[in-house]
Amino acid sequence: MRLVLSSASTIGIGDRIRMRARLRPPSAPVAPGAFDFQRDAFFRGIGAVGFAVGPVSVLGRGSARWDGRAWEAVDGIRDAVTRRIRAGLSDPAGSIAAAMLVGDRAGIDEPTAAAFRQTGLAHLLAISGLHMGLVAGTVFAVVRVALAACPAIALGRPIKKWAAVAAFAAAGLYLLLAGAPVPTQRAFLMTGLVLGAVLLDREAVSLHMVAWAAAAVLLMAPESLTGPSFQLSFAAVTALVAVWEVKSGRPGFRRSRRFGAVRWVLLYLLGVVATSVVASLVTSPIVTHHFQQVPVMGAVANVVAVPVTAFVTMPAGVASLVAMPFGLEAGPLTLMGWGIDATLWAANAASDGPLTAIGVAALGTGPLAVLALGGLWLAIWRTAIRWLGVAIVGGAGIWSVLDRPPDALISADGKLSAVHVEGQGWLVSQERGSGFVRDAWRRWWGGSPEASFRQADQAEPSERFACDGLGCVVQVNGMILAVPASPEAAIEDCGYADLIVTGVHFRRSCPGSVIVIDRSDLRRNGAHAVWLSANGARIRSVGADRGDRPWVTAH
Repeated sequence: MRLVLSSASTIGIGDRIRMRARLRPPSAPVAPGAFDFQRDAFFRGIGAVGFAVGPVSVLGRGSARWDGRAWEAVDGIRDAVTRRIRAGLSDPAGSIAAAMLVGDRAGIDEPTAAAFRQTGLAHLLAISGLHMGLVAGTVFAVVRVALAACPAIALGRPIKKWAAVAAFAAAGLYLLLAGAPVPTQRAFLMTGLVLGAVLLDREAVSLHMVAWAAAAVLLMAPESLTGPSFQLSFAAVTALVAVWEVKSGRPGFRRSRRFGAVRWVLLYLLGVVATSVVASLVTSPIVTHHFQQVPVMGAVANVVAVPVTAFVTMPAGVASLVAMPFGLEAGPLTLMGWGIDATLWAANAASDGPLTAIGVAALGTGPLAVLALGGLWLAIWRTAIRWLGVAIVGGAGIWSVLDRPPDALISADGKLSAVHVEGQGWLVSQERGSGFVRDAWRRWWGGSPEASFRQADQAEPSERFACDGLGCVVQVNGMILAVPASPEAAIEDCGYADLIVTGVHFRRSCPGSVIVIDRSDLRRNGAHAVWLSANGARIRSVGADRGDRPWVTAH
């Protein structure tokens, strides 16, 4: 479970504690197709969330199991490293450094996190393939250069393979230091496969390696397939490796790599721009599906942030970790802070622009799946048949345009309803309350503001709106939707409404073809989405979408 404590200063890692707390199951999706908090919590081993309501008492120190004591020791090291980092760097640089080196993002303030999200730099705050690759790459380069400096070793020993072994060991230590979360395990696996290819004298950068890494990840954690972390990582890596294979397969590519230093720098910067553009293009549909926004300035911000992170921030971070046992981390941490300050400048400058991030409506699962199929078709095939992938991607784009968003949403408790009216945007049944659901809906339909039924009725009196103390009636696409506040009002609405949505129990049926969604339906099936047309109403519910799963709690 996950609890919020008002005071935890006397609690240490591994302590057994006792407290009184208010617990509840994780939230169900706020709409059909929206993010499933219960599913996410289930696979993370979280059965309940809540907060303490009284004092916390410590029953014992440390775990009785050897594996528990081992992880407590690792967590203790992580905590000590975090404290040393924050002692050497002031916030926000210190908190960002702790996130990059040990995966502790708790100290990052919301304005900084928002700037990174809006500019597409949030991947720098989570230990992923970029960080693991930079750590392993730094160790690989340092060890190989050091060994190459000794001719007796360089001329008679496979120093490249020795460097790969050292890099693999460093990546394993980094995995433990980061707490071994699932995304970091995936990054370690991918890095290990690349280093394994070096040991076997195989091509380290290829779609075969990406496929093996994806297969291994899905064997260990098949639930990650539908998560944004897996999809973003492998979409970007697959696209970049596919572009690399096409480029490296051209005649004369090896000869074209023999450039002077200045041209190398220019080509590297051009490569960063191209990499950011390719990664932004292929991940935009995934970001749209999961987060309902597109970071327009992401490519621009990454042009500054990625080279600084690759050549300054992470190498200095690795040096600070190596120097920490000897108390010599001050210098490397200072250099790391300079790199983080440059990244912060890029994030803040890009977030202040007029088109930082565009809010968009959620992309449906069907169009996203077809887009993924088209992208894989383009990446895998080598003959002219690969261009059929363009048609598949185009078909997915047409599907996404024709995939009309719902006309009405109803929360699981029936307290909040939202209706999309042409020319008016989204209207909600209440002006206040249900803040979490309201915010989630706002992001889901693209971030556009909403007005209440009564506000719309007062601003533009028309036949489409009618509100009084007993509820509201809205006309959408030739159909009448009623939102009564009491059973008596629902009985009255039966005479003329096509669809009745109410958060109260309605213990009778309406005559004719009137559809009623009352409290019993909502408690049984969760939030509902409704599409209204002249041909009738189409209804989807969270319960029908999820079915009977271990993470679905009874209402």
